Amino acid sequence: MEKRTILAIVLSLAVLLGFQYFFPPAHPPQKAPAKVSAQTASETATIPAGDKAATGSEAEPPAPAAEPAKTPVPVVEEGELVVVQTPLYRAEFDTVGGRLKAFYLKHYKTENKPGSPELNLVTVTKTGPWPLTGAVKLEGRWQPDERLHFKPAARALEVEEAGKELVFEAPLGAGRTLLKKFNFQPGSYVIGITYEVLAETGPAPALEGVRVNWVHSSKGQKKSRYVYNGVIGYVNDKLFKPGKKDKEIARQEIAGQINWFGYTSKYFISALLIPENGKFTATRGIINRDGSADDGNLTVTFEVDGSNRLRAYIGPKEGDRLQALGLKLEASIEYGWFGIIARPLVWLLHFLYQYVHNYGIAIIILTILIKLVFYPLSQKSYKSMSQMKKVQPKLAKLKEKYKDDKARLNKEMMDLYRTHKVNPFGGCLPMVVQIPVFFALYRALMVAIELRHAPFFFWITDLSAKDPYYVTPLIMGATMFLQQKMTPTAGGDAMQAKLMLFMPIIFTFMFLNFPSGLVLYWLVNNILSIGQQYLVMRQVEPAK
Repeated sequence: MEKRTILAIVLSLAVLLGFQYFFPPAHPPQKAPAKVSAQTASETATIPAGDKAATGSEAEPPAPAAEPAKTPVPVVEEGELVVVQTPLYRAEFDTVGGRLKAFYLKHYKTENKPGSPELNLVTVTKTGPWPLTGAVKLEGRWQPDERLHFKPAARALEVEEAGKELVFEAPLGAGRTLLKKFNFQPGSYVIGITYEVLAETGPAPALEGVRVNWVHSSKGQKKSRYVYNGVIGYVNDKLFKPGKKDKEIARQEIAGQINWFGYTSKYFISALLIPENGKFTATRGIINRDGSADDGNLTVTFEVDGSNRLRAYIGPKEGDRLQALGLKLEASIEYGWFGIIARPLVWLLHFLYQYVHNYGIAIIILTILIKLVFYPLSQKSYKSMSQMKKVQPKLAKLKEKYKDDKARLNKEMMDLYRTHKVNPFGGCLPMVVQIPVFFALYRALMVAIELRHAPFFFWITDLSAKDPYYVTPLIMGATMFLQQKMTPTAGGDAMQAKLMLFMPIIFTFMFLNFPSGLVLYWLVNNILSIGQQYLVMRQVEPAK
């Protein structure tokens, strides 16, 4: 019973880890959308009434005149370039449409190589559409700005000690002028976006709403094998991600109270946010899919009524920054089922780094701390397994004697356990308690941006990437094999014993391509477990 329970736990771990390795989050190919007219409601459907539970309210059908083009209109014109410099990024805007052409993060490189360029979060095709274009709602009609020729108030902007504003101005006709303003703060990845309409004569018409686009091109982009990449939002107090069937719809609307809406990757997010202290009658998220999953544009639009402003966060998924916004943007860091445990572990990892200045060493210290917390449970587990070893010869005799009488065999085995005061599950229950912590740390190390391009020592120059020479996974497999040899079993079932010894091979194969930071954790944990198990064996079975 002891052995079968241990085997079940080990196999469960192998299945859960192996499933993520062999069956990563699916990115099904999307059907190329047909040209959609205003009458084809099936292709441009809102969330159906039966799915109100997912959004909290029923989506309003849009007026045909307000709809953006279903097939993106090529934008071939190029205006003047306006560059905004902050301590965190360099943003490049085009005066045509006031669109964002590039967004380079100064503290993150494209690759972990000397001379690698700064990471650019704008990924679009040359023909558009473009990020941070949008539309304003005037007198019941939407007027897009993507083809307007704006005049900038400045050709370059340096944002240092205080926030600054970049203003674009374009004529709308009928004596009206559209102002498009971007507000920047030196220590933030948040950009404020405000629209205003001026009139030469008479009062300017009030803006009835505003919409802003974010665009992501999948052409030539690598997707993480283990972490979700795609549309994401926070709708009606819960995280929203399109389902598999939704990804085949050319145009999709999500209505309700939306805190933010955008596109996420493993370590970075581009999200459109509600304005600070914003109040509006309705919010709507619109998803337009153009082309296939491997070569197309994905346009995410955030639309609000009764407001003339929105915000955008374009940057890394750093937990402290996201949480400080108060919009649940930190929910985009997907820690999985055990996020309540993973988040404090990441915080502790970051705290340790402030003192040791090496995330590899921080992982080792964190592993030791976790081992100390579970030391009493592990001690009890190892003692129970060592006690089981004492009764193995008698168990073997019972199995031989009552091999044709299972009921009698079970009774005799329980009597034997009571006589020798052995709990057959004593070695497994402490292991079960530790499983949530293991999976939480596993997920935390998988998605923590702190490990991206973080070096350890020698050949390990990126704890978020696999070991280039597979040294640590092979050593880890050897330690698992040693653990299996040290662990006593409950009888002479040769098949189960062989399966247990086969587990290190399975785990080694799976860990070959896992982040080296995760492999380092498992390796250190195995070494500590071997040392603790050896000491327990010396105590329970002193040398003659």
